[in-house]
Amino acid sequence: MAPIKTAQDRHATLVHLPATTAAPAMETAMPPIWKETLWPLEWLALRLSSVYFGLGIPRGDGSPVVLVPGFMGTDAYLLELYLWLKRTGYSPYMSGIGINAECPARLTDRLVRTAERARAETGRPLRIIGHSLGGIIGRRACVQRPDLFSQLVCLGSPVQGVHPHPAINAAVSLLRLAARALAFDPADCLSGRCACDFLSRVIEPLPASVSRAAIYTRNDGLVDWHDSLEADSNLNYEVGGTHIGLVYNPQAYRAVAVLLAEAAASERLAA
Repeated sequence: MAPIKTAQDRHATLVHLPATTAAPAMETAMPPIWKETLWPLEWLALRLSSVYFGLGIPRGDGSPVVLVPGFMGTDAYLLELYLWLKRTGYSPYMSGIGINAECPARLTDRLVRTAERARAETGRPLRIIGHSLGGIIGRRACVQRPDLFSQLVCLGSPVQGVHPHPAINAAVSLLRLAARALAFDPADCLSGRCACDFLSRVIEPLPASVSRAAIYTRNDGLVDWHDSLEADSNLNYEVGGTHIGLVYNPQAYRAVAVLLAEAAASERLAA
């Protein structure tokens, strides 16, 4: 997939950053987590932007796109993105995984079942847009069933490693304790000691048939933005705003529109 180089060339303001580039000293600390409460400003900016109405962006080709929520989230908060994709010419699907707060391997299996249904209904391979942990689950699904997918776009997903805000670590610990008390999951679920093969499979290279891209923000208050970078700098696209707001951010929406269209064009040329 050709990289997006300038706003004039691709109607998007995106910055490529090499994954190996060291951050300045002032950027070693994560932004204050309270800034994540500013995400409604991004939702408002989206509603006031031309991209919200599908203006100045490539029109979709009807491809099926499945949306995957982040940690502790459900499909419900992705409704804005779902409706926008539908308005701009795509066939969106919700993940159907329920709450993203249990064994990620089990969640991946649910996502694959949704993908199988969408593939049967549309007759076309799916594109995945995953927010945060949803991008990691989407990646695992692409590795597990590459026949179902053609593209993966991650929004603030820790593709290089997981160094979240301490508040997220605390939430994971509490979730693990609750899961153990309810006998819902093994004691080591959601940890590096988990006996399932989720962690080992998710780090496997994606097949060449699945294109990928990472959209991130340096103002991410929940995930270290360095972790959200692909090793290939041409696959990294920077926008402003918060981690939560990536699913409402008009810059991110513009980037998604261009990335989906570029991938579709590349697939037509290869056909």
